[in-house]
Amino acid sequence: MFLKRLLAFACLAIAAGCTATPTEPGFNNPIIPDDPNYVPPLTTIVSGPAEGEVVDAHTVTFIWSGNQSGMSFQYRLAGSAWSDWAADTTATFALLDEGGYTFEVIGRYASGVEEESAHSRSYTIDDIHGPALWLTPRFQSVTQGGSVTVELMLEDVTNVLALKAALTFDPTQLQVTAIEVYEDSRSLLKSNGGTVIPFSAYDNSAGTVTIEVATATGTPAGVSGTGAIGVITLTVSQAGEIAWNGASELRDANNAAITILEKAAALVGIE
Repeated sequence: MFLKRLLAFACLAIAAGCTATPTEPGFNNPIIPDDPNYVPPLTTIVSGPAEGEVVDAHTVTFIWSGNQSGMSFQYRLAGSAWSDWAADTTATFALLDEGGYTFEVIGRYASGVEEESAHSRSYTIDDIHGPALWLTPRFQSVTQGGSVTVELMLEDVTNVLALKAALTFDPTQLQVTAIEVYEDSRSLLKSNGGTVIPFSAYDNSAGTVTIEVATATGTPAGVSGTGAIGVITLTVSQAGEIAWNGASELRDANNAAITILEKAAALVGIE
């Protein structure tokens, strides 16, 4: 008898509970736009080159943070593709060529709400100090068997009449298919109005490139400044490097040697 009464009481309690109106919870979620406490997503760059900074290095690192936990981010250098959305709050860019760059980063909440616009920093890489020889791009990637070009550059030179660029590479990784020494306005050695006298050779068995070039009949006899000399085309079977050797040299209008302060190589990767 007692058991029957207990079961009946339980049934009444369950029925009452099923018909009762639950208390509506209050909002308190700042990442949901309908919440009165909603705060839009905000990303802050906390470390990295300052706006307008000239950086004396080819590698830069940016660190950022979001205003809520659980956020994800996309970033890029302007002109390139955005990264995938991820929780990462740091990015490093290495082997950047000289010139201007803009870093951009944008965040979103776990709810999917994105910032209205990206946050950015613009800066300049200026890390090669002449007189110097260098190759650009410093780094590029290509599919296996693909082709790349690297341009030979002079940096911050004074009164240069002639140069010899001696380069090496691993022939199991790279093969040269063409060399063009500029003889027109693309060449720094043409800037004095003279005639460019070119010579180039390569050996795909030994893995060597030699470019010898001079300017003649110009005014003044030598040239000064920063600019290109020529371009090398290579096919890529494996990731590799185009490097300099000690035979490279610069000569002034008196045929005296000019000390080369830096020689920057180029790397090629496989996608």
